[in-house]
Amino acid sequence: MRKLLFLTICVFSLNVFSQNPNRCGTDYIVQKALQENPSLQSNIDEIEQLTDQWIKDNPMTGTDKALLVRIPVVVHIVYNTAPQNLSDARIQSQIDVLNADYRRLNADASNTPSAFSGLAADIEIEFCLASKDPNGNPTNGITRTQTSVSSFDINNDYIKFSSQGGKDAWPSNKYLNIWVGKISGGILGYATPPGVFPANQDGVVINYQSFGTAAYGASAPYNKGRTATHEVGHWLNLKHIWGDDNGSCSGSDGVSDTPNQAGENYGCPTFPLTDACSPSSPGVMFMNYMDYVDDACMNLFTAGQKARMQAAVNTNRSGLLTSNGCTGGGGGGSCDTLSNWTAGDIETIYVVQSPGSGYVAGHNSYSDKAKVERFTNVGSNKQVTKIFYKFAKAENYNASSTVAAVLWSDASGSPGTELYTGNMPVSTIASHVSGGQYTLLTLSTPIAVGNNFFAGIKMTYSGSLAVALYTSKDGDQIPATAWEQASDNSWLRFDNSASWGLDVSLAVFPVVCDASLGVESVVGLKDVQVYPNPTDGWLQMILPETKTYDILVYDMMGRLLQSEKIANEGDFSHALDLSAYPNGLYFVEIRQENKSLTKKIILSR
Repeated sequence: MRKLLFLTICVFSLNVFSQNPNRCGTDYIVQKALQENPSLQSNIDEIEQLTDQWIKDNPMTGTDKALLVRIPVVVHIVYNTAPQNLSDARIQSQIDVLNADYRRLNADASNTPSAFSGLAADIEIEFCLASKDPNGNPTNGITRTQTSVSSFDINNDYIKFSSQGGKDAWPSNKYLNIWVGKISGGILGYATPPGVFPANQDGVVINYQSFGTAAYGASAPYNKGRTATHEVGHWLNLKHIWGDDNGSCSGSDGVSDTPNQAGENYGCPTFPLTDACSPSSPGVMFMNYMDYVDDACMNLFTAGQKARMQAAVNTNRSGLLTSNGCTGGGGGGSCDTLSNWTAGDIETIYVVQSPGSGYVAGHNSYSDKAKVERFTNVGSNKQVTKIFYKFAKAENYNASSTVAAVLWSDASGSPGTELYTGNMPVSTIASHVSGGQYTLLTLSTPIAVGNNFFAGIKMTYSGSLAVALYTSKDGDQIPATAWEQASDNSWLRFDNSASWGLDVSLAVFPVVCDASLGVESVVGLKDVQVYPNPTDGWLQMILPETKTYDILVYDMMGRLLQSEKIANEGDFSHALDLSAYPNGLYFVEIRQENKSLTKKIILSR
């Protein structure tokens, strides 16, 4: 449908919704909000201006590559009866549908008529059930709330408030909140477009009967998960394909490649379908996800719709680009690289004291025995397979000089028993220091760790050997997560006055895997690790398979900055240099055969 500069939502009487209560309530809640607060129209107009400008600055067609965005989802199941308490498998089936539909991987993509197939687009937006909650704790991305409320009313939105029998939202700038429950009036779903509703109401609501797929009990004809596909489209700033102005042919959906359309369609029309606004073949695009046809008859988004949704995640919903909700706890793979270190604010702290200078995060004349970092809320049934370090100094070593990489158990908050010890040659560390790279120790056998554990280095003195890890700057880590073992074997936190009195973390990165899956049983692109993130310029990559990889780096506008081909021959580690680029958000794409994975990277010095 033709594109207008501003989007104006006409405010009709609230009984308009009653004419068609069964497909989507988004127009209704927006109209209701505007009637109650007309000043919201200026927010909508400003968002349209911002959207238009972003699209102008970032033109794309159906074949243009955008920056792959992965959105963490939390599904709030609010149930009154047992059938409403949907299974994890049914919830996952809905996430699978979203990923298929938004990546143009849906099995029915071939049903798109040839007249429209050239307009269909891979939106390059993916979804995961969140693996970290807002506090950084492991989660499966699902909350379950039993309620005494028999059904929820679209007019009050109580499903979104714990005090009203629903469930409070997670931060909407970092997560897509989807509430699932029984909605009164036979409504299938509704969503909050950007800029209209407060953060504690922002998200998508789906009637439980239309959530997930038929295989897990969703009700026909809305049993292929397309209600969520449609409503998430609204959440990402798409309008209905007819432009929310039924019958006049003058409404706009803000998209240029969707045909003009008089109004919504139902059931499963036969192509071509014409109306007063598109009276000749190919007619209207009734199979677009933003129409009202049955789930089985929807099968595409267009390149123009892609541009609007990409504009949303890069402007109004840009907080999603730096959300860590899809990392940790096994999200997206069997392993995760842990870090407390603030790469954008690093420092090696030198202490001058007779007879010489010492490194706080290392050793020489001070005879400290170990420097370690504490990791918490790791989850259950985890094991460490590798540890990475970023060293700042390695001096006065010889061919036999080593530093031990060690894991310790957590004993009531301080380091306890040594769980593992492995030696790293200081000559190797020195070469990595000069190249700005990270040093990797691969454990000879995976070591089971508890929910909390310690990882670091233990020193054996040899002449004037001096080794130092990077620390964050003092005050950046409160409370301090760095510890040290003094020469008398006592353990002290760095922020203890008997130690250095510094609120810091250390550049130590253990790789933690799900023991139940096995270290090597789940490998592939999803197990590629890129860290630290944020970074000061150097990235270390774990490439888990002996294969050839293409590594591509893009800036936030999608411009390709560099590319290289890596023939991984079992080294499992590759250093990537971003130090020539200014601070900002970047995307590292890893391609291997017909698979692709994109990581968001923050460069900050």
